[in-house]
Amino acid sequence: MTFEEFYLAAKDDCLRAMVAATADVPEAEDVTAEAFARALDRWPELQHHPSPRAWVVRTALNLRTDRHRHRQRTSTLVTKLARPEVAPEPPSPIDPALLDALRQLPARQREVIALRVLLGLSGAETARELGITTGSVGTHLHRGLAALRSRIQSSNPEVTP
Repeated sequence: MTFEEFYLAAKDDCLRAMVAATADVPEAEDVTAEAFARALDRWPELQHHPSPRAWVVRTALNLRTDRHRHRQRTSTLVTKLARPEVAPEPPSPIDPALLDALRQLPARQREVIALRVLLGLSGAETARELGITTGSVGTHLHRGLAALRSRIQSSNPEVTP
């Protein structure tokens, strides 16, 4: 059986299984499509699997779990960055105007600035930690730093860039 034949015969069943498992049609469609893409990559071995359909559904469920965990971690990180329960003492004083300006940035820009500027991670390391592309890291860093400059200059006109 070719992959195309398998796909045409199995796609509806696998999608129905995922819709039932997730109760979320768009998410079920996404993870099922990704699972089929992975099945295509592994088709030479997978065609001999006892149940390729089960493999696709299991893979889709694992993808869904991974996405859910990623959203939870991201949400937890965003929550901690946005509203820390107990603000720890920074190792060195940080200008209150800078802290205020940071709090006004979107969460992703704060995350990128924290990892790139404060922790000194490379663009690739930051991308890996946040689950985004290196190009997105650069975009968020550029926009975040520009917004910080603008906010700090507007609150303190004698500061030059």
